Amino acid sequence: MKTIASATGKLGTTIVIVGVGLIGGSIARAVRSRGLFERIIGVGRNPQRLQQAVEQGVIDEYACHGSEAAAQADLIVVCTPVEQIAEDVLELHACLPAGGVITDAGSTKGGICRRVRDGLETGHRFVGAHPLAGSEKSGFEYAQADLFEEAVVILTPDDSTAPFAAERVAEFWSSLGGRLVTMGAAEHDLILAMTSHLPHLVSSALAASVTERDLPLAATGFGDTTRIAAGDPRLWTSIFMENADATIHAAEEFLLRFQALLSALKDRQPERLHSLLSTGKQHRDLWQQTNTR
Repeated sequence: MKTIASATGKLGTTIVIVGVGLIGGSIARAVRSRGLFERIIGVGRNPQRLQQAVEQGVIDEYACHGSEAAAQADLIVVCTPVEQIAEDVLELHACLPAGGVITDAGSTKGGICRRVRDGLETGHRFVGAHPLAGSEKSGFEYAQADLFEEAVVILTPDDSTAPFAAERVAEFWSSLGGRLVTMGAAEHDLILAMTSHLPHLVSSALAASVTERDLPLAATGFGDTTRIAAGDPRLWTSIFMENADATIHAAEEFLLRFQALLSALKDRQPERLHSLLSTGKQHRDLWQQTNTR
């Protein structure tokens, strides 16, 4: 794992953002606020929504066929659902002009990077990325220009990636304010299964466990621990399916911890319960101390 310092400066003429939702829209707003590219082209399936994004100043223009836009791109960022990203990258990579590079914003990396590597020759210009930023909301209406400021952005280049592409993609994400970390795609999926995918799974289960009758008595504790359960179920189904093995492993580790808490409670062991709760508090406090967002 390696951390990379941030950088700033104009990066090119045209950026193409495929999938203008919360993340894609926030990238567009961040690019515009920092003057990183002269032109922002959005790509999607719904021309009405894309026109609204133009009218709201999120993007400058749009295209419904990615190949047309890709041929003009200095940089492409693919923000489509994770099960679609590899296919989009392979299609768009074939249309890149000389010197153009491509990255993504997917929450899983192993399957995406493997399919891209298998489909392209060594020296390809794709660099997998995962910005650890977002919201339970969706749509470019909620886009924020500062969403990536001080956010960790994980990059997953490998031996088949063109070195100049890795450098340019790193410069791009750091120019949005990201704190860059490079690691292997498989390592990313194992860690994020525990720190991101498992929390959503647990949050969703907790939210579903409370009946409508009891909801009027659910206060901030319920709200804090179930906020991410409000995320798009279709999006999260894709993430879980793409990273199923690692998420199952993380869930099994969690169940052991939960069972230990439950056993201490069933056996009326206050000292054991206190010790387990203290470990959880220590880890949460440490996260709070090190988290800069």
